[in-house]
Amino acid sequence: MNRWMKIFGGLILIVLLLLTLGSWYMNAQSEKMYNDSLTSHYDYSITITSRSILQNVTLYLPVPVFENESEVGLEIVNGDYYNKPSDWNLSLEDTEYGLMLKIETDEIRPVYHSLPVALPEPEPGSDGIEDEIPEEEQTVESHEYSEETPVLVSFDFGTSVEADHVINTKYPVGNEPVLLPKHNLRESEEGSTVPLPAHINPEYFDYESLVYAHYDTSSDARVEIYVEMDSWNEWWIYGWQFNEYTDRISVQLTGPQKGWVQAEGELTTGDGVYRD
Repeated sequence: MNRWMKIFGGLILIVLLLLTLGSWYMNAQSEKMYNDSLTSHYDYSITITSRSILQNVTLYLPVPVFENESEVGLEIVNGDYYNKPSDWNLSLEDTEYGLMLKIETDEIRPVYHSLPVALPEPEPGSDGIEDEIPEEEQTVESHEYSEETPVLVSFDFGTSVEADHVINTKYPVGNEPVLLPKHNLRESEEGSTVPLPAHINPEYFDYESLVYAHYDTSSDARVEIYVEMDSWNEWWIYGWQFNEYTDRISVQLTGPQKGWVQAEGELTTGDGVYRD
């Protein structure tokens, strides 16, 4: 009996040892996959929608700022990125409300497109899909609304900057670049519009910000401006996982402008999966 008890006990110890070694191995593999795949980025974008011609335009828009510096702002001014307006002057300027992105241009004209056309399957051996679309069905562009060009197109541009550290997406204010100024930062009464898993628990905040707008236009002109900062960490452990914070401001303007106007801000922190 004692002999079988010793054998059984030995088997239990071997199983426990194997489980311990297996757990250690899986943890080590997970840590290696995390370290090998981890990336962190700041994404910044600006969207301006105008239904009328704007002339003599000067805008000051919030940029991501940390300790009175903006690496993302420098990239938006000096970098080469998608849809960068070639005839707009971009610079970083200190204002009475802090560091902001300054946009200057003589004129912003609205752009309208024709309705989208379904793309046909390319013929074998053709050089490009454009060859398969009849000329009269290709996209038509205009600076005025018409039945032929009913789709208003926004001016949309932005950039992405890789961070040199794991971004603090739970507590970005005071630790990471955020859009400034932020006045009356408070918890939002609204949350996610869709149910979230129990292990995902973001926090939502509202605040007031400011933009400066100066331009000549018609009295009924409508302009919408959106600025967004999306900062995230992403890694792969048997599947992609991420966490992020998003910071955005929006403002709607009517008629000519010549000064500072209040913008509405939203900040979402701690969104996604965390390993601790």
